[in-house]
Amino acid sequence: DRILDGFDGPFEEIDAFMLDMEPGEVTGTAAPAGYLVDHRINDAFIVVNRVLKGGGEVFWMKEPVSEGGSSFPAGAFFVPAASLDAGAAAAMAREVGVGLHGVTARPAGGALELHPVRIGLWDRYGGSMPSGWTRYILEHFEFDYEVVFPPELDRGDLNASYDVLLFPDGAIPGLPGEGSGGRGGGFGSGADGPVVPAEYQDRLGSVTAETTVPRILDFIRSGGAAVAVGSSTSLAYHAGLPVANHLTGPDGSPLRTNDYYIPGSVMELRLDDASPVTHGMGDRVDVLFDRSPVFRVEPGVPGVRPLGWFDSDAPLRSGWAWGQEHLEGGAALLEADLGQGKLFLFGPEVTFRGQPHGTFPLVFNAIYYGTARDVPITEPPDGS
Repeated sequence: DRILDGFDGPFEEIDAFMLDMEPGEVTGTAAPAGYLVDHRINDAFIVVNRVLKGGGEVFWMKEPVSEGGSSFPAGAFFVPAASLDAGAAAAMAREVGVGLHGVTARPAGGALELHPVRIGLWDRYGGSMPSGWTRYILEHFEFDYEVVFPPELDRGDLNASYDVLLFPDGAIPGLPGEGSGGRGGGFGSGADGPVVPAEYQDRLGSVTAETTVPRILDFIRSGGAAVAVGSSTSLAYHAGLPVANHLTGPDGSPLRTNDYYIPGSVMELRLDDASPVTHGMGDRVDVLFDRSPVFRVEPGVPGVRPLGWFDSDAPLRSGWAWGQEHLEGGAALLEADLGQGKLFLFGPEVTFRGQPHGTFPLVFNAIYYGTARDVPITEPPDGS
């Protein structure tokens, strides 16, 4: 509510809103075979990243794990004791603020074996705001990455340098006649080559449908993983996936703004909580939705799996949504197989300005799941 007139009350000035982080604890057995870390905590990825950077092992459990009265839903991370001794575990829990639970034996069942991932994050000369916020998120959760500009993407052979490519909103052009659908060109996007300093010349240019997109699709088909957010989900159409725009009228044309318009509101999605991409998130999530893409996927289409969809004609949680009933049945989050690789499509603004912590796991999970090896956990040869 906007307050236009002066008012008074029993108010007290507060100097700061920051709270000290509570240190985490190590629980469970005193002589563990390893530690379980709850996937539902975003900072668990800091633990994962630190262990992997130190040369240790991390496994992502595909089924729920229970031991000694403690239960973890599917997705818990298991770190063998050989990769994190008792002193290091206590320090990690204290510094990161995440609990580590010691277990007497390696958990049984299927798992994904994780390894350090070479991440390439798209950007352009002058800077993209969504890409900048994605940098902030990756750095905060201690993911290593390299910034990739269009000329490098155009050269191809991307699998030699990267395992995962991230394309924030505005990175990928739309189909002919549609435009990018993103948030504008960004500062410096139209810079003239001769006026740009020599050391930045290799950053000039834009992603094009004719040259860049085929290189990206080759990367995925050759075993890479790509994560596309917002308007960059147009990669689905460039790849020829069997999906369509859900937000169309009876004649197949896009809905008009006087029939449907949702700018910057919070909407609720139903999740496929059996997918590793949604581990740690439950079966529902609130997303920041700003004129975001929504897909129509025919049931049973091979190679394309909806991860999140609108199962209500009134999904609005906060803000306003004109014609929100048109969303019902549409898919907002997709996973697609493309050759030997994977393409993850997140229509809503899941990283918007570094704020929606509830949807960061979609990106973190996709980064590791896209390149993980599906293996059973076995005891090491020496039994340690």
